[in-house]
Amino acid sequence: MNQAQLIDHSLIRRTVLEIATLPDDDLAILLDIVALLKQQRAKATAVDIRRTARQRVATLQNMPREQLAAQFQEVGERIRSQAIAGGTAVEGDWEGD
Repeated sequence: MNQAQLIDHSLIRRTVLEIATLPDDDLAILLDIVALLKQQRAKATAVDIRRTARQRVATLQNMPREQLAAQFQEVGERIRSQAIAGGTAVEGDWEGD
């Protein structure tokens, strides 16, 4: 086994150990994230994702802070609404979730 493979195996081992100790709620969130990443990966390559991210940064770079904050809040509310609909969040103040 070469050095890169040893590092990969070590990283995988540490990751599995960390995942095994997660509380059930955190594990469910992690599994949702992994499923989302798999969907994104199936739709686009890493190069595509990086290119899109760079384009988004360039677009947002000169946007006023207040406008960025409003967009961030809007996206957070959309994600929260989806989580409530999916049963992974409860209605109320989302800062406490």
